[in-house]
Amino acid sequence: MAVGANRMLGGIGALLLVVSVVGPLLALPRLFDLYSTGAGAASPFLSVLGLAGLAGIILFMIAMKGFAGDYKDAGIFNNALYGLLSSIVVGVLAGVFMVAIIFMNLSSVIPTFNPVPGPTDLFQSILSYMVPVMPVFSVAGLVQALFIMRAFNLLAVKSEVRLFRTAGWALVAGSVLALILACVGVLLFFAALVSAASVLVIPFAGTTVSYLAWIFGAKAFFSIKAPTNQPLPASPAAGQVKYCPHCEAANLPDAVFCTRCGKKL
Repeated sequence: MAVGANRMLGGIGALLLVVSVVGPLLALPRLFDLYSTGAGAASPFLSVLGLAGLAGIILFMIAMKGFAGDYKDAGIFNNALYGLLSSIVVGVLAGVFMVAIIFMNLSSVIPTFNPVPGPTDLFQSILSYMVPVMPVFSVAGLVQALFIMRAFNLLAVKSEVRLFRTAGWALVAGSVLALILACVGVLLFFAALVSAASVLVIPFAGTTVSYLAWIFGAKAFFSIKAPTNQPLPASPAAGQVKYCPHCEAANLPDAVFCTRCGKKL
């Protein structure tokens, strides 16, 4: 796939991820409504934002796969793939651990009341057992951000767009901030200073940084310049050709990357 097409897919994918970050922020008022009154309801708009995020991930991975082929560097795609898979694995493990905690404390989650407890009491009880697992979910986000940062760093070298490095560091910074806030929220919860719902809200401050990171990423993708593919002269004069030290292919004297193997000259 051509660099121009990959650039477009990556930019659109990053923009869709920017839109999906807004979803959790819009869901916060509904979380508090459900926590306090049990009257929260899912919004179709939030579902659309979730689908936008899924589409963004797919387009992003396709673009990274394309760039790995364009620049002859498998690490661009592999690191992005490792980040996605590691976050899924850690997230699933955290979910299983959370469900196990709830089932082990099922008698506390659903106590015998007369009358039967309402949905608000049940939700608050379940939510209190989700709190200890929140830092684990934040770790999943951090692991993913570290791998994507490595992929972005490789792409920054190959494409000569330094903004990819900024996007990678912003992703890691947002994930570290979310992890720190999640740990602080858990400590405040066990100190009986905040509610369980507040613990889920506190790490969302890190999403603001992630929002900026994917904006940088979208800008970086759209800033990639397609190769000009200028033909070399048939009989170049001495000093007008730069030979690749890796594959010995002839390149223009101002070339930065080899037109055959893609490695830096």
